[in-house]
Amino acid sequence: KREVINFDFAWRHENVPVDAVGEEYQTACGPAFTPFQNLSCKTDRPVGIFESPSICQALCCLSPYCRGWVFELATGTCSLDTERLFRCDTAAKGTVGGTRDVPGPRPPLAGLDIQRMSSAFDDSKWQLIDAPHDSLITGTFSINASGHQGNLPYGLAFYRKHFNLPGDWEGNGQTTVYFEGIFRSSYVYLNGIQVAFHESGYTSFSVRLDNVTGVKFGAGQANENVLAIRAQAFGGSGWWYEGGGLYRHNYLIHHSDVHIVPNGILGKISVEEESVRELEDGLVTVATKGELTAEATVSLDQKLAGNVSVHFQLYNSEGEFIAGMATNTTVMKPGDTAIFFASHVLHNITLWTPANTSMYRLLTNVMLGDEGMVDQVNDTYIGARSASWHAGYGFLLNGQQFKWRGFCNHNDMAGVGIAIPDRLHLFRAQTMKSIGGNSWRMSHNPPAPMLLDVLDRSGILVWDETRNFGDEAQWATDMRDMVQRDRNHPSIMLWSFCNEGGCLSAEPDVSSIGGQFRAAAKSLDPFRPVTGNMVAKKENQLYSDLTGEIDVQGFSHMQGFIFDDFHTIYPEKPLINSECCSCVTQRGEDTANPTHLANFNGDCISEQTARGISRPFVSGSLVWTLFDYLGEPTPINWPHVSSSFGSFDLAGFSKAAAFWYRAWWLYNFTHDGMSDRQWDVPSRAPPLIDSEQPLQSAIGSSKDTGDFLIHIVQHWEAAPTSSAGDDDLRVIQVYTNAPQVELHLNGKLFSRKVVPWYSWAEFGNISFEAGNLTATAISWSSVVVASHTRLTSGIATAIVLAIDVPSASTGTGKALVLDGQDTGMVRAMVVDSRGTVVPSSAHAITFSVSTGPGRIIGVGNGDPACHENNKIAVRSAYHGLARAIVQVNMNSAMPASIRHRLAQIDSESGQYTVLVHPGDEENYFSLSEGIIVSASSPGLASANITIPVTNDIDRQNVLATASSWMS
Repeated sequence: KREVINFDFAWRHENVPVDAVGEEYQTACGPAFTPFQNLSCKTDRPVGIFESPSICQALCCLSPYCRGWVFELATGTCSLDTERLFRCDTAAKGTVGGTRDVPGPRPPLAGLDIQRMSSAFDDSKWQLIDAPHDSLITGTFSINASGHQGNLPYGLAFYRKHFNLPGDWEGNGQTTVYFEGIFRSSYVYLNGIQVAFHESGYTSFSVRLDNVTGVKFGAGQANENVLAIRAQAFGGSGWWYEGGGLYRHNYLIHHSDVHIVPNGILGKISVEEESVRELEDGLVTVATKGELTAEATVSLDQKLAGNVSVHFQLYNSEGEFIAGMATNTTVMKPGDTAIFFASHVLHNITLWTPANTSMYRLLTNVMLGDEGMVDQVNDTYIGARSASWHAGYGFLLNGQQFKWRGFCNHNDMAGVGIAIPDRLHLFRAQTMKSIGGNSWRMSHNPPAPMLLDVLDRSGILVWDETRNFGDEAQWATDMRDMVQRDRNHPSIMLWSFCNEGGCLSAEPDVSSIGGQFRAAAKSLDPFRPVTGNMVAKKENQLYSDLTGEIDVQGFSHMQGFIFDDFHTIYPEKPLINSECCSCVTQRGEDTANPTHLANFNGDCISEQTARGISRPFVSGSLVWTLFDYLGEPTPINWPHVSSSFGSFDLAGFSKAAAFWYRAWWLYNFTHDGMSDRQWDVPSRAPPLIDSEQPLQSAIGSSKDTGDFLIHIVQHWEAAPTSSAGDDDLRVIQVYTNAPQVELHLNGKLFSRKVVPWYSWAEFGNISFEAGNLTATAISWSSVVVASHTRLTSGIATAIVLAIDVPSASTGTGKALVLDGQDTGMVRAMVVDSRGTVVPSSAHAITFSVSTGPGRIIGVGNGDPACHENNKIAVRSAYHGLARAIVQVNMNSAMPASIRHRLAQIDSESGQYTVLVHPGDEENYFSLSEGIIVSASSPGLASANITIPVTNDIDRQNVLATASSWMS
């Protein structure tokens, strides 16, 4: 029987600063560099400020794809180059450095590093943590650290796990650990013996344990094993915060010696567009005929041989058996690996659509001679749909035109960094839908598998992208790994080779490299097109040689005429605006100044999104970005440590731009009374939470009626520097999808404006007068269809708390599941005596769990210039808001069989997260109590709120929640 056991709990962790790297690494590969001095090099990837250039060289040495290093003697700034091109050809006094060919030699671990890998090493003083875990997010922000990486210092992340392997596994099959992602260049040791090295920080990999010399099975300390990991949280090629460590899920897997290899199943239901039929409700679509094809890659241990076949069974979303099929029998010899294939004609197929995310479960059984079934994988989910790209009229999904209106995203959030908990993935997906987004570009790397699972069930289309593109063999391997792992997800529509300059558009060998990547993708998934997000031209032409190797042309940040010209030159090439609209905005800032950006950016987003949406031959636009992210602060560097491109800040609070998108991308087809939704508009979009409105957080409020929305961008507060005699004149912008807006100040009509299509209303020269500013949305028939009021706030008196996750209002469920990992988000608002959020408040808010099975694992406030620690449970309010991230700390909900195994396996089980043994549930915690979160600040009335919890893991887990929202 195949067993899959969660391997996230009870790891010991230590983070070592990069400037503590040992001299032995400089000795090991220093001669591989060609030294230079007094040169300026093409690199803008500073790692930090160090005392010695030898540290800088050692860091490059430890990164096989680092082409060179530069050290500025005057400042101590160290920069590494991990791009494909590294030029050092400009005179610049006061630098030393070196270059080399890549991949460079990878030195073996030495010194203290190798001691930390030993099973005898004393790790008792290391921090006990659970994965997913970001090793860098706990750091202290520093002006000396890389701004690209959010000014959080790099480090070496060490993890050690003490565990026992069940005695009944010994000599009875194979035992492996499956890592979804470790950032990066990870060394894995078992009981002091190196068992793996994995270069990529974004692809998943498997490590076999049972065949390692000295591995132990059975109970007791004498049979304890130690799995040790060293991850380099530096040297990546990203110019954004990439984090570090054991940041995704991990699984201990035991299976037969005859088994399906990791990610070895491919299932597809092909349908013909002419057979598609839409049912009467317009939400469920079926195909009268299609074909199921399935393949499984099976491997035999060296000591086995026999007759092997594979049986497939297909079940619908209701659990009903649909079809079965068997492959031919193959004679396999010891050590063989073979691919088994079968197909079956299907009728009346329910299609996967953004409105109805129906999925089928493919069960795969491996049969060995007379022994029968020896391995089974029962959790392969696939969707039936057709997808096609056309040069003249864009993208068709199930035979219907579908305009991509989506967002690009990086992988981090306030408080948790890149270790985003599962339910927060759902929050991010539902947030996209709440403003009309229908598509998600993975920028610029393969994502966490759970995110794809969530997007499958949320009806969001996906552009999946590998991290590096070039002639290095490792990068082609990364491309194959991504495609093989992700190819069963129905949400994925195409594979991307590269991003912008990384597409190497001007390089003479780019066509050859593109051909290699194309072959890698098509060999594992011949069905989906390949693409790239390109910016460069070649010799003033609107193309690159890579264009000939991709199926769909992606462009990044191009003017509208570029699309027109490209379409003229390549009339048969499908086209998409794959990255656009880097329109900066900062929540709560009414005006811009040298240290802050303005909240208003409607002029930018309306003009730039239209470039891809208004042209019928362009398949759509993907906006940069939905959420702010650490690193790449633009256009203000330090003290800013995060970007400001998002329509939501780093803590998940809505900015004004979110209301523009909801008004136009979600509601635009209801403009002027039209109620029919387009096929590509989310049909079950959650409400957009107005983070500043404690009592108006859902559809049905006066500002958002479900058909019309109106939102005043600016606050209505006295200017901090104004005096009684000053003329305080304001400009007010209003976002709405209504054709007209009236603005009232303290009950008096100021003006009425017509709202241009895809635009906003603007009112100037308004003299400030404390009170209320109200905007009303007016239909062409002069009916008020929505209204929004801004009140001048009073003195801050209290804290009000709200639960954003889990919440029916955000589409993230009713309760947290007590599985030891589920996570929610609490919003703290500083209010005056009337309950109005006080925008000027910067009170330090202390969060705590008063009672219940939970802990605070992170905090945030969305301020890009905030340097407070992400893990200490105190956070200043930013424009009156602060965030606490709360995780359950008890595992009583996982199936009893899993908890039984966890008790056997995890040597330090229960020390950080309580493991409730099967049968002991009643002795622990009353579910009716929930997790009570408290928030306090000197001078303010404190607040408490209760997060509901449940043991109903089958019906209230993250994926069940996503599916039930769509049903």
